[in-house]
Amino acid sequence: MKEKWKAIAHLLEEEFDIEVQPSYEGWGAGYDPKFLPLLEMWAKGEVEEIPPAVRVPRGVLFNVVEFMRRNDDFIVNAIRHEIALLLNTHFPSWRFGQREVFRAGYVPTAFLVLFAVLESLKVDQYIVDTNPSAFIALKRRYKEILKDVPAPYPYHQLALSFIYSWINEEIPYGEEVKHYHNTMEKSFHEFLKEKNPQNAYDIVMEELWQKFRVLVDTSKELNYVDLLIEEAQGKKRDDAHRARIMTDILSKFPENLREYIHANKHRRATELPREDIKRINKFLEGIPDWMKDYMKQMSYLSLLESDIAFLNYFLPKTLEVDVEHRGFISFIFKAWDEVSASQSLKSKRKQEEEELSDMDKKFKKEHGLTQEQFQKYRLILKSVLPYVEHFKRKFDNFLPQEEEHWSGRYHRGKRLNFKKLPTEVSIKRGRIFMRREVPERKELIFELLMDISSSMKKEEKILNALKSLILFSEVLDRLGMPFSIKAFNENVYTLKDFNEDYKVAKSRILDLLNSLGGSTDLSKAVSVGVESLEVVSKKEGKRGVLILFTDGQPTRGLKGEELKYLISQAKKKIPVIAVGVGEATRMVKDYFEKTGISVEDISKLPSVFSFIMENQFKRLISVN
Repeated sequence: MKEKWKAIAHLLEEEFDIEVQPSYEGWGAGYDPKFLPLLEMWAKGEVEEIPPAVRVPRGVLFNVVEFMRRNDDFIVNAIRHEIALLLNTHFPSWRFGQREVFRAGYVPTAFLVLFAVLESLKVDQYIVDTNPSAFIALKRRYKEILKDVPAPYPYHQLALSFIYSWINEEIPYGEEVKHYHNTMEKSFHEFLKEKNPQNAYDIVMEELWQKFRVLVDTSKELNYVDLLIEEAQGKKRDDAHRARIMTDILSKFPENLREYIHANKHRRATELPREDIKRINKFLEGIPDWMKDYMKQMSYLSLLESDIAFLNYFLPKTLEVDVEHRGFISFIFKAWDEVSASQSLKSKRKQEEEELSDMDKKFKKEHGLTQEQFQKYRLILKSVLPYVEHFKRKFDNFLPQEEEHWSGRYHRGKRLNFKKLPTEVSIKRGRIFMRREVPERKELIFELLMDISSSMKKEEKILNALKSLILFSEVLDRLGMPFSIKAFNENVYTLKDFNEDYKVAKSRILDLLNSLGGSTDLSKAVSVGVESLEVVSKKEGKRGVLILFTDGQPTRGLKGEELKYLISQAKKKIPVIAVGVGEATRMVKDYFEKTGISVEDISKLPSVFSFIMENQFKRLISVN
């Protein structure tokens, strides 16, 4: 783990008095397990009050991958925002507000569109009040959010208008949104200053929501028109029954309105004149009741989807979110109990080992595998064993094993090393006219990143990839050289850490046969791999080499020029070599340039991996 992340974690630990840890797996927060049921009851509004200690998590994880190309000020304040939101938001208010608006006939998430933005700004106001220099970083964070967040309807735009106001920038929306914002501005600032959660909630429901809901009603009317426009576009639906009903509703319209909808099928309702929106909605009031109920149901789901897409930018990242029946959003609180978790894992493994037969226990002790696993592993190893023995002998030449050797031209004479003389004479092995030297063992540290996305299921790719992986591992293990193995799809998983016994990792490698799936995020794989390898290589004082194998285009994370730039920056730190097969052959050449290797036939992977290792050893010798 890079020292920078540890330093940031330590800084925030001192500020918030909770444990903070960097993570490559994502955001997270955990609470004391014994308090968890009480916390959940409080968050759902089932109990009115709980001790303050129950609300405070024992620890928080922040996602390192999000901050790979950020400056320290941005990183600290973005993480500070998330922790402060977790600690200061009043979770029952999130639930109470959804209940109230739902009873009034609104989608419950409509309340959260307003409340989540307000709570986010309230937390940042608290941060700026205590640390004014944080404003610049927080403003930059909001500007990036505003650039990406979808705001399809006026009430989404009204919620975002408070962010523009807080960062002191002009509101870029229409006059209607600006009008309602101005009428709510005073109450907004009262909310930011209010310390009591109940009073703050009252300000939202009694003053802010009452005006905000006017644009929610307007957006409902716009959404009805959007649903009709979507039908006019002829979009395919998974449910044929639903498609037929929407077709029937559109066919009920008089010809002039139907032609108008078809003529504007490439526009959104927000782009149409308000008079036309009213005409269409007025006609909908006259359709049969069962059709009206269906339109309301479809609109409910459509607005719920647009709200969730909006809220993804403002919900606490440290908590998981559950969308319940009827669209209520709730938070999932988890226990923070790493010690007991690791103990339970050990106890689970111990229980599994106790259930093994005596023969399996013997195989497990000797090979790290059960008898059945050993047979599978040996079958794969057999196909690459000639390579293993050949390259073990070849690479041994690069790694001197003798304890010492002597240098210097003076076999006799007056040029003695007087500091060494007492030692050399006393042990009766010295050559007092020559220098005794211990040769340097030239070593590399390798890290392999293996693609395990869904595309690896085709054409026995994974089997040939496993052969290469086992060749790679067996050679380095026999040379006693540190190496790491990671698998990746949209996430990155460690199969073997650098200093871990390879025997322990064998079963994990075999499990890859049953673990394929997911999309491909090359940017995350490269970022995580380079950073972990960089830390270890600097600590060990050895040259690190990263080898990445993939068989397809990136489908998640960075792409295009952004990904190319990330890789070029990574290669300035550590040699990064990519091996592409199938659809990835052209991609690795484009993104990795001279260090991208294309493989026509996946059966040639073992020899390619061997070539890479030999080439890196030769480079090491030439540098030394």
